[in-house]
Amino acid sequence: MDGNQVSMNDVAKACGVSKNTVSLALRDSPSISPKTKSKILKAAKNLGYEKNMTFSKFMSEIKKHGANKYRETIALINANKNPNAFKEHPTIPCYVEGIRKAAKREGFAINEFWLYDKDLNGRKLARIMKQRGIRGGVITGLMDTNLLPQRYKEVWSSFKFVITGVRTYNPTLNFTIADHFLIAYKATLKALEYGYDRPALVLERRIDDLIEGRFTGGFLRAQLQMPKENRIEPFFDVKEANEDIEVFKKWFKKNKPNAIICLYNSVEKWVDDMGLKVPQDLGLIQLERRTHQGKWAGMNQRNDIAGEAAIERLSQILYSPNTDFNINITASLISPEWVESETILNRNKTSKKKSR
Repeated sequence: MDGNQVSMNDVAKACGVSKNTVSLALRDSPSISPKTKSKILKAAKNLGYEKNMTFSKFMSEIKKHGANKYRETIALINANKNPNAFKEHPTIPCYVEGIRKAAKREGFAINEFWLYDKDLNGRKLARIMKQRGIRGGVITGLMDTNLLPQRYKEVWSSFKFVITGVRTYNPTLNFTIADHFLIAYKATLKALEYGYDRPALVLERRIDDLIEGRFTGGFLRAQLQMPKENRIEPFFDVKEANEDIEVFKKWFKKNKPNAIICLYNSVEKWVDDMGLKVPQDLGLIQLERRTHQGKWAGMNQRNDIAGEAAIERLSQILYSPNTDFNINITASLISPEWVESETILNRNKTSKKKSR
Protein backbone atom coordinates (compact mmCIF):
# COMPACT_ATOMS: atom_id res chain seq x y z
CA MET A 1 0.00 0.00 0.00
CA ASP A 2 1.33 3.47 -0.90
CA GLY A 3 2.35 5.35 2.26
CA ASN A 4 0.61 8.52 1.10
CA GLN A 5 -2.67 6.64 0.95
CA VAL A 6 -2.49 5.17 4.44
CA SER A 7 -4.69 6.97 6.95
CA MET A 8 -5.25 6.75 10.69
CA ASN A 9 -8.41 4.81 9.90
CA ASP A 10 -6.32 2.15 8.14
CA VAL A 11 -4.07 1.81 11.17
CA ALA A 12 -7.10 1.72 13.48
CA LYS A 13 -8.74 -1.07 11.47
CA ALA A 14 -5.53 -3.09 11.42
CA CYS A 15 -5.24 -2.86 15.21
CA GLY A 16 -8.93 -3.20 16.06
CA VAL A 17 -9.04 0.13 17.89
CA SER A 18 -10.61 3.55 17.33
CA LYS A 19 -9.07 6.32 15.23
CA ASN A 20 -8.79 8.42 18.38
CA THR A 21 -6.76 5.69 20.11
CA VAL A 22 -4.36 5.67 17.16
CA SER A 23 -4.08 9.47 17.32
CA LEU A 24 -3.27 9.39 21.04
CA ALA A 25 -0.76 6.55 20.61
CA LEU A 26 1.09 8.32 17.81
CA ARG A 27 1.46 11.32 20.11
CA ASP A 28 2.77 9.16 22.95
CA SER A 29 -0.23 9.93 25.17
CA PRO A 30 0.04 8.42 28.68
CA SER A 31 -3.67 7.53 28.46
CA ILE A 32 -2.78 4.65 26.09
CA SER A 33 -1.25 1.51 27.59
CA PRO A 34 2.33 0.62 26.51
CA LYS A 35 1.09 -2.66 25.00
CA THR A 36 -1.55 -0.94 22.82
CA LYS A 37 0.85 1.87 21.92
CA SER A 38 3.51 -0.64 20.78
CA LYS A 39 0.96 -2.52 18.69
CA ILE A 40 -0.21 0.68 16.97
CA LEU A 41 3.30 1.98 16.28
CA LYS A 42 4.30 -1.36 14.78
CA ALA A 43 1.19 -1.45 12.56
CA ALA A 44 1.71 2.16 11.45
CA LYS A 45 5.28 1.36 10.45
CA ASN A 46 4.32 -1.83 8.61
CA LEU A 47 1.53 -0.06 6.71
CA GLY A 48 3.76 2.86 5.81
CA TYR A 49 1.68 5.46 7.62
CA GLU A 50 3.08 9.02 7.43
CA LYS A 51 2.04 11.78 9.82
CA ASN A 52 0.71 15.12 8.67
CA MET A 53 4.01 16.97 8.29
CA THR A 54 2.56 20.36 9.22
CA PHE A 55 1.26 18.98 12.49
CA SER A 56 4.45 16.99 13.13
CA LYS A 57 6.53 20.13 12.69
CA PHE A 58 4.30 21.94 15.17
CA MET A 59 4.70 19.19 17.76
CA SER A 60 8.48 19.17 17.24
CA GLU A 61 8.56 22.88 17.99
CA ILE A 62 6.67 22.30 21.25
CA LYS A 63 9.13 19.64 22.34
CA LYS A 64 12.09 21.85 21.34
CA HIS A 65 10.93 24.92 23.27
CA GLY A 66 9.30 23.11 26.18
CA ALA A 67 5.69 22.41 27.13
CA ASN A 68 5.54 25.59 29.21
CA LYS A 69 5.96 27.70 26.06
CA TYR A 70 2.48 28.11 24.58
CA ARG A 71 2.35 27.98 20.81
CA GLU A 72 -1.24 29.14 20.44
CA THR A 73 -4.29 30.19 22.45
CA ILE A 74 -7.60 28.37 22.05
CA ALA A 75 -11.09 29.05 23.36
CA LEU A 76 -12.77 26.83 25.93
CA ILE A 77 -16.51 27.46 25.70
CA ASN A 78 -18.83 26.75 28.62
CA ALA A 79 -22.14 25.93 26.90
CA ASN A 80 -23.93 25.13 30.17
CA LYS A 81 -26.42 27.58 31.67
CA ASN A 82 -24.51 27.41 34.96
CA PRO A 83 -21.51 29.78 34.77
CA ASN A 84 -19.73 27.62 37.35
CA ALA A 85 -20.45 24.30 35.62
CA PHE A 86 -16.73 23.61 35.15
CA LYS A 87 -16.53 23.16 38.93
CA GLU A 88 -20.04 22.44 40.19
CA HIS A 89 -21.64 20.11 37.62
CA PRO A 90 -21.42 16.36 38.40
CA THR A 91 -20.13 15.49 34.90
CA ILE A 92 -18.64 18.51 33.14
CA PRO A 93 -15.49 18.87 35.33
CA CYS A 94 -14.31 15.47 34.01
CA TYR A 95 -14.38 16.78 30.43
CA VAL A 96 -12.62 19.98 31.50
CA GLU A 97 -9.92 18.02 33.32
CA GLY A 98 -9.13 16.11 30.13
CA ILE A 99 -9.27 19.25 27.99
CA ARG A 100 -6.82 21.12 30.20
CA LYS A 101 -4.48 18.15 30.47
CA ALA A 102 -4.31 17.65 26.70
CA ALA A 103 -4.10 21.40 26.01
CA LYS A 104 -1.00 21.61 28.20
CA ARG A 105 0.50 18.62 26.44
CA GLU A 106 -0.22 20.10 23.00
CA GLY A 107 1.12 23.53 23.92
CA PHE A 108 -2.18 25.42 23.99
CA ALA A 109 -3.06 28.28 26.32
CA ILE A 110 -6.78 28.49 27.17
CA ASN A 111 -9.18 31.45 27.26
CA GLU A 112 -12.56 30.58 28.80
CA PHE A 113 -15.92 31.99 27.66
CA TRP A 114 -19.49 31.44 28.90
CA LEU A 115 -22.14 31.33 26.18
CA TYR A 116 -24.90 32.70 28.43
CA ASP A 117 -22.98 35.78 29.50
CA LYS A 118 -25.45 38.64 29.02
CA ASP A 119 -22.67 40.89 27.79
CA LEU A 120 -21.58 38.43 25.11
CA ASN A 121 -22.95 37.70 21.63
CA GLY A 122 -21.64 36.22 18.40
CA ARG A 123 -20.23 39.44 16.98
CA LYS A 124 -18.48 40.38 20.23
CA LEU A 125 -17.03 36.89 20.79
CA ALA A 126 -15.78 36.75 17.20
CA ARG A 127 -14.11 40.13 17.63
CA ILE A 128 -12.43 39.09 20.89
CA MET A 129 -11.16 35.87 19.36
CA LYS A 130 -9.73 37.68 16.33
CA GLN A 131 -8.05 40.28 18.52
CA ARG A 132 -6.42 37.56 20.63
CA GLY A 133 -5.38 35.49 17.64
CA ILE A 134 -7.65 32.58 18.62
CA ARG A 135 -8.41 30.37 15.62
CA GLY A 136 -10.67 27.83 17.33
CA GLY A 137 -11.50 25.93 20.45
CA VAL A 138 -13.48 23.30 22.31
CA ILE A 139 -17.10 23.50 23.45
CA THR A 140 -18.30 21.53 26.46
CA GLY A 141 -21.19 21.64 28.93
CA LEU A 142 -24.10 21.22 26.53
CA MET A 143 -26.20 18.74 28.54
CA ASP A 144 -29.92 19.37 28.05
CA THR A 145 -29.96 20.03 24.31
CA ASN A 146 -27.83 19.52 21.21
CA LEU A 147 -28.62 22.98 19.82
CA LEU A 148 -26.10 25.78 20.16
CA PRO A 149 -27.43 29.35 20.63
CA GLN A 150 -28.14 30.87 17.22
CA ARG A 151 -26.75 34.26 18.21
CA TYR A 152 -23.27 32.72 17.96
CA LYS A 153 -23.73 31.50 14.38
CA GLU A 154 -20.98 33.83 13.18
CA VAL A 155 -18.52 32.20 15.58
CA TRP A 156 -19.26 28.61 14.57
CA SER A 157 -18.89 29.44 10.87
CA SER A 158 -15.74 31.57 11.17
CA PHE A 159 -13.64 29.57 13.65
CA LYS A 160 -12.65 25.95 14.08
CA PHE A 161 -14.45 24.15 16.89
CA VAL A 162 -14.80 20.67 18.35
CA ILE A 163 -17.56 19.83 20.81
CA THR A 164 -17.39 17.16 23.48
CA GLY A 165 -20.26 15.44 25.31
CA VAL A 166 -22.99 15.64 22.65
CA ARG A 167 -23.46 15.87 18.91
CA THR A 168 -24.76 19.14 17.50
CA TYR A 169 -26.75 19.88 14.35
CA ASN A 170 -26.75 23.67 14.11
CA PRO A 171 -24.08 23.43 12.85
CA THR A 172 -22.80 19.87 12.89
CA LEU A 173 -19.36 20.06 14.49
CA ASN A 174 -16.59 17.53 14.93
CA PHE A 175 -17.35 15.84 18.23
CA THR A 176 -15.92 13.50 20.86
CA ILE A 177 -18.30 11.56 23.04
CA ALA A 178 -18.68 8.53 25.26
CA ASP A 179 -19.88 5.48 23.36
CA HIS A 180 -23.36 5.37 24.89
CA PHE A 181 -24.42 2.33 22.88
CA LEU A 182 -21.45 0.35 24.17
CA ILE A 183 -21.98 1.63 27.72
CA ALA A 184 -25.54 0.27 27.91
CA TYR A 185 -24.62 -2.87 25.98
CA LYS A 186 -21.74 -3.79 28.28
CA ALA A 187 -23.67 -2.87 31.43
CA THR A 188 -26.47 -5.24 30.42
CA LEU A 189 -24.05 -8.04 29.57
CA LYS A 190 -22.38 -7.57 32.97
CA ALA A 191 -25.73 -8.02 34.68
CA LEU A 192 -26.28 -11.25 32.75
CA GLU A 193 -22.72 -12.41 33.47
CA TYR A 194 -23.32 -11.90 37.20
CA GLY A 195 -26.46 -14.01 37.14
CA TYR A 196 -29.16 -11.33 36.91
CA ASP A 197 -31.43 -12.79 34.24
CA ARG A 198 -34.03 -9.98 34.20
CA PRO A 199 -32.10 -6.68 33.93
CA ALA A 200 -34.11 -3.56 33.17
CA LEU A 201 -33.19 -0.11 31.88
CA VAL A 202 -34.51 2.90 33.84
CA LEU A 203 -33.85 6.12 31.97
CA GLU A 204 -35.41 9.52 31.36
CA ARG A 205 -36.57 9.61 27.74
CA ARG A 206 -35.23 13.11 27.05
CA ILE A 207 -31.70 11.93 27.93
CA ASP A 208 -31.95 9.03 25.50
CA ASP A 209 -33.41 11.33 22.83
CA LEU A 210 -30.47 13.71 23.30
CA ILE A 211 -28.03 10.93 22.36
CA GLU A 212 -30.23 9.59 19.56
CA GLY A 213 -31.42 6.53 21.47
CA ARG A 214 -27.99 4.97 21.89
CA PHE A 215 -28.53 3.93 25.53
CA THR A 216 -31.73 2.15 24.55
CA GLY A 217 -30.08 0.71 21.44
CA GLY A 218 -27.26 -0.88 23.43
CA PHE A 219 -29.67 -2.28 26.01
CA LEU A 220 -32.04 -3.77 23.44
CA ARG A 221 -29.14 -5.25 21.48
CA ALA A 222 -27.89 -7.01 24.59
CA GLN A 223 -31.40 -8.31 25.27
CA LEU A 224 -31.18 -10.42 22.11
CA GLN A 225 -28.96 -12.74 24.13
CA MET A 226 -31.78 -13.30 26.62
CA PRO A 227 -34.85 -15.53 26.43
CA LYS A 228 -37.85 -13.55 25.20
CA GLU A 229 -39.75 -14.08 28.46
CA ASN A 230 -36.97 -12.26 30.37
CA ARG A 231 -36.84 -9.18 28.16
CA ILE A 232 -38.25 -6.12 29.92
CA GLU A 233 -39.17 -2.89 28.15
CA PRO A 234 -37.27 0.20 29.37
CA PHE A 235 -38.86 2.39 32.03
CA PHE A 236 -38.84 6.00 30.81
CA ASP A 237 -41.21 7.67 33.31
CA VAL A 238 -38.43 8.85 35.63
CA LYS A 239 -39.78 12.37 36.01
CA GLU A 240 -43.24 11.05 36.89
CA ALA A 241 -41.77 8.54 39.36
CA ASN A 242 -39.83 11.28 41.13
CA GLU A 243 -43.16 13.01 41.74
CA ASP A 244 -45.10 9.83 42.52
CA ILE A 245 -43.18 6.64 43.38
CA GLU A 246 -46.31 4.56 42.71
CA VAL A 247 -45.57 4.94 38.99
CA PHE A 248 -42.32 3.04 39.48
CA LYS A 249 -43.81 0.54 41.93
CA LYS A 250 -46.53 -0.40 39.45
CA TRP A 251 -44.00 -0.98 36.67
CA PHE A 252 -41.71 -2.93 39.01
CA LYS A 253 -44.51 -5.21 40.23
CA LYS A 254 -45.56 -5.97 36.67
CA ASN A 255 -42.09 -6.68 35.23
CA LYS A 256 -40.21 -8.08 38.25
CA PRO A 257 -36.64 -7.06 37.31
CA ASN A 258 -33.79 -8.39 39.42
CA ALA A 259 -31.29 -5.75 38.27
CA ILE A 260 -31.73 -2.13 37.24
CA ILE A 261 -29.41 -0.24 34.91
CA CYS A 262 -29.85 3.49 35.45
CA LEU A 263 -28.27 6.92 35.19
CA TYR A 264 -29.36 8.68 38.37
CA ASN A 265 -29.24 7.89 42.09
CA SER A 266 -32.99 8.37 42.57
CA VAL A 267 -33.55 4.69 41.76
CA GLU A 268 -31.67 3.73 44.94
CA LYS A 269 -34.14 5.75 47.02
CA TRP A 270 -37.12 4.19 45.24
CA VAL A 271 -36.02 0.61 45.91
CA ASP A 272 -35.14 1.49 49.50
CA ASP A 273 -38.67 2.86 49.99
CA MET A 274 -39.97 -0.45 48.65
CA GLY A 275 -38.03 -2.34 51.31
CA LEU A 276 -35.66 -4.01 48.86
CA LYS A 277 -32.05 -4.73 49.79
CA VAL A 278 -29.22 -3.92 47.36
CA PRO A 279 -27.59 -6.09 46.04
CA GLN A 280 -29.26 -9.09 47.72
CA ASP A 281 -32.76 -8.46 46.34
CA LEU A 282 -31.86 -6.21 43.45
CA GLY A 283 -28.64 -5.30 41.64
CA LEU A 284 -27.99 -1.69 40.64
CA ILE A 285 -25.69 -0.67 37.78
CA GLN A 286 -24.98 2.93 36.90
CA LEU A 287 -24.52 4.05 33.29
CA GLU A 288 -22.30 6.94 34.39
CA ARG A 289 -20.37 5.87 37.44
CA ARG A 290 -18.55 8.83 39.00
CA THR A 291 -15.48 8.58 41.23
CA HIS A 292 -17.23 10.00 44.33
CA GLN A 293 -19.93 7.31 44.12
CA GLY A 294 -17.73 4.65 45.65
CA LYS A 295 -20.35 2.03 46.40
CA TRP A 296 -21.98 2.06 42.95
CA ALA A 297 -21.03 -0.54 40.35
CA GLY A 298 -21.24 0.62 36.77
CA MET A 299 -19.61 2.11 33.73
CA ASN A 300 -16.88 4.71 33.88
CA GLN A 301 -17.63 6.76 30.78
CA ARG A 302 -14.07 8.15 30.78
CA ASN A 303 -15.27 11.66 29.99
CA ASP A 304 -11.79 12.99 30.73
CA ILE A 305 -10.54 10.98 27.75
CA ALA A 306 -13.32 12.49 25.63
CA GLY A 307 -12.00 15.90 26.68
CA GLU A 308 -8.47 14.91 25.68
CA ALA A 309 -9.74 13.59 22.36
CA ALA A 310 -11.42 16.94 21.64
CA ILE A 311 -8.07 18.71 21.95
CA GLU A 312 -6.42 16.06 19.78
CA ARG A 313 -9.02 16.58 17.07
CA LEU A 314 -8.76 20.36 17.33
CA SER A 315 -4.99 20.08 16.85
CA GLN A 316 -5.55 18.10 13.67
CA ILE A 317 -7.99 20.68 12.34
CA LEU A 318 -5.88 23.72 13.21
CA TYR A 319 -2.76 22.34 11.56
CA SER A 320 -4.33 20.59 8.60
CA PRO A 321 -3.64 21.97 5.11
CA ASN A 322 -7.36 21.51 4.37
CA THR A 323 -8.92 24.92 5.04
CA ASP A 324 -12.53 23.75 4.62
CA PHE A 325 -12.73 22.10 8.02
CA ASN A 326 -16.51 21.60 7.98
CA ILE A 327 -16.48 19.07 5.12
CA ASN A 328 -14.92 16.07 6.87
CA ILE A 329 -16.87 15.99 10.13
CA THR A 330 -15.62 13.20 12.39
CA ALA A 331 -16.79 11.54 15.59
CA SER A 332 -14.54 10.03 18.26
CA LEU A 333 -16.30 7.46 20.45
CA ILE A 334 -14.69 6.69 23.81
CA SER A 335 -14.99 3.13 25.13
CA PRO A 336 -16.16 2.74 28.75
CA GLU A 337 -14.62 0.79 31.63
CA TRP A 338 -16.51 -1.50 34.00
CA VAL A 339 -16.13 -0.67 37.70
CA GLU A 340 -17.17 -3.33 40.17
CA SER A 341 -18.51 -2.30 43.58
CA GLU A 342 -21.14 -2.91 46.27
CA THR A 343 -24.43 -2.50 44.37
CA ILE A 344 -24.03 -5.76 42.46
CA LEU A 345 -22.90 -9.23 43.45
CA ASN A 346 -21.97 -12.31 41.48
CA ARG A 347 -25.05 -14.48 41.93
CA ASN A 348 -23.38 -17.37 40.16
CA LYS A 349 -20.70 -17.60 42.87
CA THR A 350 -23.34 -17.21 45.59
CA SER A 351 -25.40 -20.07 44.12
CA LYS A 352 -22.35 -22.35 44.01
CA LYS A 353 -21.59 -21.67 47.69
CA LYS A 354 -25.20 -22.46 48.68
CA SER A 355 -25.21 -25.71 46.69
CA ARG A 356 -22.15 -26.92 48.62
